Amino acid sequence: MATKVDPKAIAGTLYDALMGSAMEQLQTAASKLAGVGGDDLSQRVSAALPADAMPQVRNFLLGLAKEGLLDQVGDVAEAFGRLTTSASAQSLDSVVTSAVTLSADQQAAIVADLRQRYGADLSATFDVDASLIGGLLIRVGDRVLDNSLRTRLSAVQRNMLTS
Repeated sequence: MATKVDPKAIAGTLYDALMGSAMEQLQTAASKLAGVGGDDLSQRVSAALPADAMPQVRNFLLGLAKEGLLDQVGDVAEAFGRLTTSASAQSLDSVVTSAVTLSADQQAAIVADLRQRYGADLSATFDVDASLIGGLLIRVGDRVLDNSLRTRLSAVQRNMLTS
């Protein structure tokens, strides 16, 4: 019987492996391509990369060579490293809006559920909007779960008007 695993943890491992490989390849190429110029840039890019280099890294470097930007590959590799580090360390923000103020226990239960779904690095803020009438409106990143009474009543109204 297979053991249940956390998909986010596995996805994080894959992300780290892919970004780590790309970063390694960019840094290796940057050190070998420093001060390179001339006509055979595509051959020099190929020679600077390992045989099993990721096609995305190879194509990226060839694009830089074509645009005459190969001398900046070191700066690009450094910026890419900062970007991947900040992306993996970034927490996910959520906003929970309710019609009434939620108790501390209710807030804790909602946060626990959201962290179970989206990961332990989720942070939540709570707002009150009486126009919701009841229920919750939850925004996590770019996702929205609208389970408010206002939305349900609007749906009933639309159904009645179309019938």
